[in-house]
Amino acid sequence: MDSFSGGKVANGSMEFPFKSLDALEDVKFLPGDCIHLAGNQILNGNIHLKGVKGTPDNPLIITSYGAGISQIYSAHTSAVVIDDCENIHVKNVVVKGSGRKNGNTGTGIEVINSRFIEIEEVEAYGFQVNGIGVNGGGDVRITHSYVHDNGSNGIEVTGEWNTKSVRNIYIGYCVAENNAGNPTVSDNHSGSGILVGHATCAMIEYCEAMNNGWDMPRSGNGPVGIWGYESDRLTIQYCFSHNNKTSPTGLDGGGFDFDGGITNSLMQYNLAMNNEGAGYGLFQFAGATEWNNNIIRYNVSVNDGIKNSHAGIYVWCDPYNKELPLCNTKVHDNLIISNQGHSISFNTGFSSGLEFSDNVFVLTNEGIKHLQGDETKNMAIYKGNCYWSEAAERQRISQPRVSEDTKARYEKTEYILPEKIDILRLKEILSGMLPERYDVTKTE
Repeated sequence: MDSFSGGKVANGSMEFPFKSLDALEDVKFLPGDCIHLAGNQILNGNIHLKGVKGTPDNPLIITSYGAGISQIYSAHTSAVVIDDCENIHVKNVVVKGSGRKNGNTGTGIEVINSRFIEIEEVEAYGFQVNGIGVNGGGDVRITHSYVHDNGSNGIEVTGEWNTKSVRNIYIGYCVAENNAGNPTVSDNHSGSGILVGHATCAMIEYCEAMNNGWDMPRSGNGPVGIWGYESDRLTIQYCFSHNNKTSPTGLDGGGFDFDGGITNSLMQYNLAMNNEGAGYGLFQFAGATEWNNNIIRYNVSVNDGIKNSHAGIYVWCDPYNKELPLCNTKVHDNLIISNQGHSISFNTGFSSGLEFSDNVFVLTNEGIKHLQGDETKNMAIYKGNCYWSEAAERQRISQPRVSEDTKARYEKTEYILPEKIDILRLKEILSGMLPERYDVTKTE
């Protein structure tokens, strides 16, 4: 470290700034302090805060100053680590690693057992694990950030197993792109856009996830664009998840997913398009806690299930957990447009009180079977859904019937596919796709 600035000792002030991030290791930070990073410069190294306690009125702030945005290049490690801290704000910076296959083993911004953390206007890329990762703690806001070209996930929230102890998480206005997979993980999924687990009271809204998961190095369970597991009161709304993938022999690769252990949660006004997996997954894995009392409504799926499930909605419960199946959940007022042959696919989809009502299911290619899969599809309840097969219409044959739905309607449905997606207008766009079914004035 060069400890002199213009003949004066560098003390970290604006007049005599430190010349290296290493100098921060010896600083005892106080509430209201600010780490100003010179704009339009690449700063090698990392920032590691341990036990720093700001206050609500005087947080510690890490941000760029001057002209342009500062970039922290951390090479093979995490760029910013916030460990056992409170009231830390990170904004308007870029963090870059050496690449998920080029030696990096860390996370762009890593938050560990900390509270009242805000991450805003951050770009994070080149990390083997996550662009932004939260492990434990709570009261975290991640907004207006771009996480791309990472390994495990773009953004991940996780905590202690068998708990839902990470409380009050907000993820909004973020984009997760091309987070392809972690080359070192061969026993579990990797390559998701945004993933929340072990949380209570979490919201993901106005986010976009695309082209994730294509380089997961394994077969078996795979990534999803935006999803959650082992969480209570999770809301996913106004999000766009499209063109997500999985490995050549992997499963999943879908748009959205309420996975094992989800309770009292809401998924609404989302759009899934052109994903290799289903637009919407309802899953319960072995060892998960109860999956109960969830609502999936006012969502749209367009041409999902390209590789797996071949349907807009996919229902799966691991047979080892069929004593805790998918329970007491309503899937209603959704629009599913499928060119993969089926509307809903079941694979050991054990359920109790899982109800599909007032949805619109449209098959656009040669598929003429709305419900696909094993006998567990008969465990679900179907009420008053509208079904239509454009293939049957073209062939001038009878519309395929869904005997399980005694109140079904078989009516041709006119819909409008959007030419351009504006996340901030997503609720209005989805309503316009099928205006007679959706009412943008609804506020529930």
